[in-house]
Amino acid sequence: MKRITGLILFILIIVGMFVLIDRSDSKKMSEQVENEMFTQTETKVYPESTVEELKEMLAAFQNDVAPRINNDFERKLAERMYVEMKMCDETIDVKQLLIRAKDQANFERAWLDHAKSNYGIVVTGDEVDEWIEKGPDATVVESQRRYAEAKEMSVFELNHDYYRDQYVKWVVWEDLIPLVTERYEESSEQVLDNNRLIELYEQEVENTL
Repeated sequence: MKRITGLILFILIIVGMFVLIDRSDSKKMSEQVENEMFTQTETKVYPESTVEELKEMLAAFQNDVAPRINNDFERKLAERMYVEMKMCDETIDVKQLLIRAKDQANFERAWLDHAKSNYGIVVTGDEVDEWIEKGPDATVVESQRRYAEAKEMSVFELNHDYYRDQYVKWVVWEDLIPLVTERYEESSEQVLDNNRLIELYEQEVENTL
């Protein structure tokens, strides 16, 4: 049950970053997002975007930004940021976007490296695939389908390839929770809920950069 609850939270957050979240669902989303793991603690409600609009955003990114990024992972992160900003009608400073993507990529790599080197946590590709199959693959929502169509890929490819880096983190985090809790529970003066555990762990990661 714990795994399924966390999964539902994560799917809604991932979907909400790039595609439509109905305003009627915003209160529910706000309640669910409280335990979201990737330090995005506030709920964002995006305007409705059609498949064609998403395609236009993605094409603009490919024309204006993608050629300036050599690293595949940084390019993927930059694309996500770009689409999110477009959906919110934010002004995009490409130079700053490139810096943000590079910094985020470095942090994401360090996040996994720290889990491996300091806590001994490594997950296999089969574990990640099984987790995705039981969750995102089995709980497809319309917004996922739209984004996959805009990317000209199947929902399976969206889940197993495009968002795989985020799902890997979730699987790793499930193994990290008891270890991070054990490390801090005696010395902490605060309740170690999921958000607090994330803060503590990510501070460790920041200290390695």
